[in-house]
Amino acid sequence: MRDYKKLYETLKDEYEIYQRFSEKHIQELYEKNIQMQKANDSLANIVEISKYINTFFSDENLISMINDMIIGILGVTYSTIFLIENDEIIIKASNISDMKVSLTSEEIEKINNEEEFIINSEKQLKEIGDKNVGIHSIMGMPILLRDKFIGYIIIEHKIYNFMNVSLKLFLRSISNQVAIAIENSYLYKELEKTTRTDPLMHIYNRKYFFEYMEKKLARNDNTKFAIVMIDIDDFKKVNDNFGHQFGDKVLINTGNVIKNWLGDGDVIARYGGEEIILYMTDFYDETSIHDKVEIIRRSIESSVVTMNDVSVCVTASFGIAYYPLNSKDLNNLIKLADDLLYEAKRTNKNKVISNYKERV
Repeated sequence: MRDYKKLYETLKDEYEIYQRFSEKHIQELYEKNIQMQKANDSLANIVEISKYINTFFSDENLISMINDMIIGILGVTYSTIFLIENDEIIIKASNISDMKVSLTSEEIEKINNEEEFIINSEKQLKEIGDKNVGIHSIMGMPILLRDKFIGYIIIEHKIYNFMNVSLKLFLRSISNQVAIAIENSYLYKELEKTTRTDPLMHIYNRKYFFEYMEKKLARNDNTKFAIVMIDIDDFKKVNDNFGHQFGDKVLINTGNVIKNWLGDGDVIARYGGEEIILYMTDFYDETSIHDKVEIIRRSIESSVVTMNDVSVCVTASFGIAYYPLNSKDLNNLIKLADDLLYEAKRTNKNKVISNYKERV
């Protein structure tokens, strides 16, 4: 007769072994599923960050926007982004009040060595901000562009052991995105610069000047300004006698002389050929602009252009029209300034003629 008790106990043992195996396997699958879910979430976040950066890479506040995203996605207490500018590492974005970022000696050492790091400490590492928040967890990540160190990200949390390897991998991905964003932003600015500046004189071109003035006039702030038309006298003779390379040097020098006398709000552009246009707003009255332009005229006249064994001084003629005194229409102002310029050229050149001066 079969021993059913022994059979039962054997089946029970086998079932318990199977149950433990199944539970362990289920737990392993659950943990893998959690890890996969975290990986998918991280990947989704990285994709979103990439899309965000590609959308706003030309925005002047991009680094601050990325820093805000780091705080929101990683849930850290503080985040700070440093970038290299003029061979110095400076703070570009931080949610620490007044950008008063304090670094421990270990953080400074890691930054100087351009290293990744994680610091977790039950003992408070430092205090930050007006509320003296105690920090117990810190992570640092270099920003590298083709292996060149261009900046650093530091994230901090008040909770001990908040930083871990998974978070480090995610922050590394973000740092790569920041590097790409910086490069794209630089390339965009360079492209934008080439589309709005004259390649020879390195001043604004005619197209940009009109775009700037249209935006200025659209604001309807009624701020007084002057339009100044400038033409280098006998420029064709300069090219014919000394060559076009010398003529180019004359153009560059003339532009530089003018720029030296312009205020922060003034705009200079190459209107065409040897003709230059100015928007000047830094003045109290019309006569002060006339006097300032007269100083520019004298500076051009006294400036010597030298190339090889040739040294030449050139002169220029000027016409000035005022807003709103002469007109509130930009095209009318430019035409008036241009007419006054050619009146100066017809009457012995090398002079400034102002519509306002004629009326007083």
